[in-house]
Order: sequence, then structure tokens, then C-alpha cells
Amino acid sequence: MKILAELLIAIRALFIGVLFYSVFKSSGPWGSFWSFLLLLILAGIATNVRITPVGPYYQGVVWVPVMFVILLFAFLVASTTPPRRARIEKEMEEEPAVVALNVQEIIRQIKFSKRVFLTALLTI
Repeated sequence: MKILAELLIAIRALFIGVLFYSVFKSSGPWGSFWSFLLLLILAGIATNVRITPVGPYYQGVVWVPVMFVILLFAFLVASTTPPRRARIEKEMEEEPAVVALNVQEIIRQIKFSKRVFLTALLTI
């Protein structure tokens, strides 16, 4: 019976996850549908374990509080996610960092650091 309850919770979380992923274009700040779905499933299981059963039963599982908490978690996670278009545009606008190495400057910095280290060592 417990496996059936967890399976029903996973199906409900899958339904809500697909709804959020396809309609609202949101999959959480991680950008992965699977991590979003895992969070929803774990929220549903924790709800089924900890919340007092209230409402109608289906196959021995109370579904109203579970659906409410899964929806609540989905909305909370989706609200922390920037829209996909904004993320893509931001990534496209960012220019790659160009770093030029000046070998002479690096050698000068190493010599200076070595001189400072030796001076500090001799003063001790």
C-alpha cells in the first residue's frame, strides 16, 4: 500500500511538473526538469508522511493536502527562476573574458614577491 501511495504522489508531481515545464516554461533555478520533478516528488512524500489526513481518499491516499503542497512548492520554485528568454539573452550579451598574458610583467611580479619574502624572512 505504501508503494502505491508513493507512486500516486509521483504521478501527481509528474503532472504538475510537466504543467509547469510546458505551460509556464519554468523548471526551477537548476534548469533541469528532473531536479524540479525530484523536488516535487519529495515534497509530496514528506506531505503524505507528516500532514494529518484531511479530505477525500483515493486508494488509501489523501490527495488534497498532497496536491496543495506540491503546487505550493512548484510555485515557490518557479518564482525564483528567471524567464528562459531573459536567461538566454543575458548569456548571449555577455562577452567572453579575454585575458592577455604579459610574460615580462609576470616575471617582474615573481621577482618582487621573492624579494619581499626574503626580506621578511631575514627580519625574523
